[in-house]
Amino acid sequence: MFVKKGLIFGRKMEVCGGMLYFCGMKFRTELPLPQYPFAIGYSDRLMFLGSCFSEHVSKYFKERRFSVCANPFGILFNPLSIALALDLMTGKEQLSEHYYAQYNDKWISFAHHGRFSHPDRERFEQNIESSLRDAMFALQKSDYLFITLGTSFYYYHREKQMVVANCHKVPAAAFEKRRAGIEEIVSAFSPFFAWQKRSVPSMKVIFTVSPVRHLGDGFHENQLSKSTLHLAIEEIVCQNENAFYFPVYELFNDDLRDYRFYASDLCHPAQPGIDYVQEFVSRTFFTEETRAQIAEIEKENKRMGHIEHLVF
Repeated sequence: MFVKKGLIFGRKMEVCGGMLYFCGMKFRTELPLPQYPFAIGYSDRLMFLGSCFSEHVSKYFKERRFSVCANPFGILFNPLSIALALDLMTGKEQLSEHYYAQYNDKWISFAHHGRFSHPDRERFEQNIESSLRDAMFALQKSDYLFITLGTSFYYYHREKQMVVANCHKVPAAAFEKRRAGIEEIVSAFSPFFAWQKRSVPSMKVIFTVSPVRHLGDGFHENQLSKSTLHLAIEEIVCQNENAFYFPVYELFNDDLRDYRFYASDLCHPAQPGIDYVQEFVSRTFFTEETRAQIAEIEKENKRMGHIEHLVF
């Protein structure tokens, strides 16, 4: 075991096994690498769904030239809307006008993020339908599906009687705020896993819980929300042999555990924290051969970036 001794601020310091000690006290808990019965390589196809943190992880794979389909419905936060997106991609549910509305001179979809909103209805529907077709094809070909759950709170449209993925700044009176329960979340994903076992039995589904703090719901309420997500994922993993959990939430709250790794709002991760998670992803899911390929691609990306800087 590696041991290094010295002085910091005049006090005895010892680094042993990744831990920092001052006079026998440790000041950091380092998360051990989780073990999975698979490794991700360049021949694999990946899909990412969920909260904004899934954007950061999918970007890491994209920049290193993996085959990636990321958030074809836009950023989704609550598990019920993510499960609906999967039902639409597998054909269990059909996309219809029931999900659409016109507000502030724009057409919006309550099953999608605001990036699909558009003033022209024909263009709006074309964009949504095109993205859905591509997503259906990508899901059927995916080897790995990463699902990041952000919050168990969701909004229910009173008139349409449906869970919405995004409120699109529609007045709050149109909605009822609710928190999904454990059984409700597990049940929502059941149709997808039934489809997965029939259609793509080799697909691995990796759940994560976003470390983003939803303090607008309240401090205690945020903890209840995240706890509900953890317990629901645990039940899903127990019920499905190709479902797994990756500890992004624990990396921030138990390993890094410092506001230096959060942005100025103290809720969203800052870049150093994101970089740390991405490195953890690399050490967890990649073989030495894949990491060597990634290193070469990163060098090439830097060279290309330098060339683009010189040209433009």
